[in-house]
Amino acid sequence: MTVNGYTVIGEWKNSQCGETALAKKGGKKYFLKKYNTPAAPVKNGTLDAKTFAHNQKLFDHFVKTRTTVNSLIRTITGSGGNIVIPEAEFMIENKYAEAAEFVEGVVPEEELEGVLRSLSVDVKKLLMQTAAGALSSVHKLGIVHSDLKLKNVLLVRNAAGNYVAKLIDFDSSYPLDDKPDEIVGDVNYYSPELGLYSQLEDEEEMAAAAHTLTQKSDIFSLGLIFHFYLSGELPEVTDLPEKLQKRAAKGKKIYAWVAVNAGAKLKISPAIDKKKYRSLIEDMLKKDPEERPTALEVLKRLKEEERIIEEPWPEHEIILDAEAFEKRGIEGLKKVTEGSEKKYELTSSDGKKRVLSKVELALEGLLKRSLGFEDPWEEHGISFNVEKIKSRGFVGVSRFLMDGIKGYRFYRADSTYTFFRKEMVVGMGYAGGGSASSPSAGTKAAAPEARKETTVPKPAPETKKETTTHGPVSGGVKLCDPWPEHRITFDPEVIGKKGFSAVARDTIGGVNGYRFSRPDGSDQFIRAEMAVVQKMARKE
Repeated sequence: MTVNGYTVIGEWKNSQCGETALAKKGGKKYFLKKYNTPAAPVKNGTLDAKTFAHNQKLFDHFVKTRTTVNSLIRTITGSGGNIVIPEAEFMIENKYAEAAEFVEGVVPEEELEGVLRSLSVDVKKLLMQTAAGALSSVHKLGIVHSDLKLKNVLLVRNAAGNYVAKLIDFDSSYPLDDKPDEIVGDVNYYSPELGLYSQLEDEEEMAAAAHTLTQKSDIFSLGLIFHFYLSGELPEVTDLPEKLQKRAAKGKKIYAWVAVNAGAKLKISPAIDKKKYRSLIEDMLKKDPEERPTALEVLKRLKEEERIIEEPWPEHEIILDAEAFEKRGIEGLKKVTEGSEKKYELTSSDGKKRVLSKVELALEGLLKRSLGFEDPWEEHGISFNVEKIKSRGFVGVSRFLMDGIKGYRFYRADSTYTFFRKEMVVGMGYAGGGSASSPSAGTKAAAPEARKETTVPKPAPETKKETTTHGPVSGGVKLCDPWPEHRITFDPEVIGKKGFSAVARDTIGGVNGYRFSRPDGSDQFIRAEMAVVQKMARKE
């Protein structure tokens, strides 16, 4: 099937907006989105003149808003940028459709939590900076995104090896002078003013409240996303008034915007231990939009008075010596190019800068020798997928014994590492069963003295990702009773559509979760929160 020059690959899939599909055109890959509602009315005699005119007006306004937003944003972005906007709009029968560049290097949703936990704070800072920078550019055009959430701020590992954020999905976006009559988005990330507006039905009340919907609504949503980046969860709601306490006691979820509007507080996680980030997120989550910073102010605060040590060029395959950097008073490292040569700009504590090549870094004793990929524990019967490991930014793996558990340290080029158990290594696709010969065989194992590190990120949650594609399960799905404290109800239909045939309670690393099994015998450990996010369960 070819539409408007785009050849569809595979089948159309249902989504929140309508249907989506992958396509190719001119050797490039694209993401197609077809909107089911509103649709252009068809003159087939089923609608009277008044209804037809009403539906046509709704459709025309929808198309005008979408094309206006797309056209404005296209003036500031291009291929490969941190804002992904459709390059073309067209009709498929009576449905409005768009085609956007396909983004390579996106971390899959099921891997997101684990990957975020493995990243250093410096890497997360770059992630937040690219998100704030992209949003600032959109806001300068007088556009409100209005549906910022984790899924719409993609985590992408680019060609330079850096993790960056890319802003996508402007379905709910609108110019400031054209406020929406209907709110579509993720209620988990609503701002207080957006939540209140979404509850209004009277046109006069909506018109009176429309002025409250500004770019500052996006800032609240971005603050929630930043909190998740740095802590792995949304802020905890505290100091609930009696009415909300009763709702919480019944197991009902209290959204951030509901809590703030009721006078409750959003508690910043203790995992966010840098005062700078705590203060920034607190300001972004203020109830009064006027008290929140702009996206540009957020970006400036992220950049000010703190130097970043970037990960080295991936092709250099080097590991920085964090202790040597500290002893020499080097506080910043930035990848730069001089002509065609890739080098590094170093910033000392006195503010002085100098540019060194990879060889010069080694000569000055600022590098560790390459760790390589040590062979897995023999009893684990696995073999490392070195290419997959490298694609996630790791440059070496060594066996390690932690609290009596045999696992692995995965090292990043910035001298940090993350400890993974065997289950997580396999679940993330970093290793396969032991039947294949080990890709790591013959690589040089790390010497004990080379493994000393200065930063120990919190181990990633033990979530598995299947590398094969599974079709929907026909028939019934065997379900366990959820853990009482989770207060969730499974949705067997969604679970079956995702290819699972059974769910059982399980505990890994002290975390109560669920083992989702497939007919082929493979399984995946999923925490309650992720089961809800993936719509395989809902809060009671």
